[in-house]
Amino acid sequence: MLFAHTIQNWEDWADVYQSIPAFTPLIQEIFRREGLPFSPLSPLTPGTNAVFRSGELVVKVFFPKESGLDPEGDFQNEGAVCRLLTQRQVPVPQLLAAGRLRDRYTFPYLVTQFCPGEELGQWLPRAGQGEKLSLSRQLFWLLEQVHQEAPGLLAPLDLRRRALENFRLEHIPASLARELTQRAERADLSRPVLVHGDLTGENVLVASQGAPVLLDWADACLAPPWYELPPLVFGPLGQDPALLAPWMDQGLEPFLEQVLDGLALHDFGPDILREAAQAAGRPPFTTLEEVRNYLENKLR
Repeated sequence: MLFAHTIQNWEDWADVYQSIPAFTPLIQEIFRREGLPFSPLSPLTPGTNAVFRSGELVVKVFFPKESGLDPEGDFQNEGAVCRLLTQRQVPVPQLLAAGRLRDRYTFPYLVTQFCPGEELGQWLPRAGQGEKLSLSRQLFWLLEQVHQEAPGLLAPLDLRRRALENFRLEHIPASLARELTQRAERADLSRPVLVHGDLTGENVLVASQGAPVLLDWADACLAPPWYELPPLVFGPLGQDPALLAPWMDQGLEPFLEQVLDGLALHDFGPDILREAAQAAGRPPFTTLEEVRNYLENKLR
């Protein structure tokens, strides 16, 4: 047995998923089977899965289903998207291996080439304004290459139903949850494209000469392009309205409508709003009008 820990729920996984000693035997066996060179593991920014650097490689071990969640969708999505975007010459980590290791539990895994660079959230505070503006324009262009039709690439997902049944709605005031579900019910989902789904400061890497690389495609799905906006607007780019200018070429009001639609549909929309209010040191948002006013004050 290579993995000695017991996983019976999500708390068990959270206790161990960043542990290098716990995962070293498992990852050594993965590399042996894949014929890849193993180097001592080092930590990377924690997310949901066990992710480590090994020399010039990155290995991601997905949570087992015994955690209470099924990893298969995330595993299939990320592998499929990385293969497609590599063919399109979109800068993503090169996928070197994908499979499942059956030990005490079945662990899906991916191995990619390590991409040198700095996470966007760490890079922005030190970058000059010209560098920031160049990065935002490159990121906008890059997302236009991603946001193409990709029928059959990912497993079907009923975005509207997921939004209406989102358990995260319980974390925000009932009045705001009601408005979000009403907006999700009337959202236009007629022309879905491939979207990343989680464009946070940790998932955009700034590589050499300020070029963006998109990491972690586990939350990719087929959705309207504006599905991408909430993590961008409430994340690092939202601290400087000039950086969002490429997305606001039709004006502020149409842009705000898209952001609100994105919040209504996005799986993490309620949490984004809850955390934004906390970060601003203000009471929780209770209506979408409050959210709109908050964004107008930030972006004008």
